[in-house]
Amino acid sequence: MFNYFDLDLLNTTKLPVIIIAILLVACSSADEAQRKFEDNAFRSPRNITETNNAGDVISEDPDDWRTSPLFAGFVDVFPAFPNPTTGQTVTIELFVTGIGSVNGLEVFRIDDRGRFRSLYFDERSPLPVGFSQIIINPIQFSESGTISGARGLHRVFIFDRRENLISYGDILVE
Repeated sequence: MFNYFDLDLLNTTKLPVIIIAILLVACSSADEAQRKFEDNAFRSPRNITETNNAGDVISEDPDDWRTSPLFAGFVDVFPAFPNPTTGQTVTIELFVTGIGSVNGLEVFRIDDRGRFRSLYFDERSPLPVGFSQIIINPIQFSESGTISGARGLHRVFIFDRRENLISYGDILVE
């Protein structure tokens, strides 16, 4: 009869080494996927996922509003709407599926000088399971505080309060 405990792999000196090796490979590939996601996020915006006032997608930019590998399976991000906007407030919805998986939210844009500018902050930690809405006034994209100063294509970054990138996407103010 075959005895599972006779396997050489279960030797107490080898098992911890095998477990650590497996964990390192899994973590390094997850870290690499997150790093690639973040590299993509900091490229210049090019297109938008076009949506109407109800949030229905008219045309999709496959680079917009993806969930980062770090939050995959715990958070779903829905495209900003309406997009483009002519001055209406823009809504981004997140659906949190994992209890305790998101510790607060911070939403930023990068200004003309390359500095992060806050668009939204939610201090709830953790965010409750279910929908959370991010509401952005397009005037927040303007250095002058006017809708005419806000016109253009803007990249929006959604982070948790631990500075982990959850998602990013582009909003067009016409």
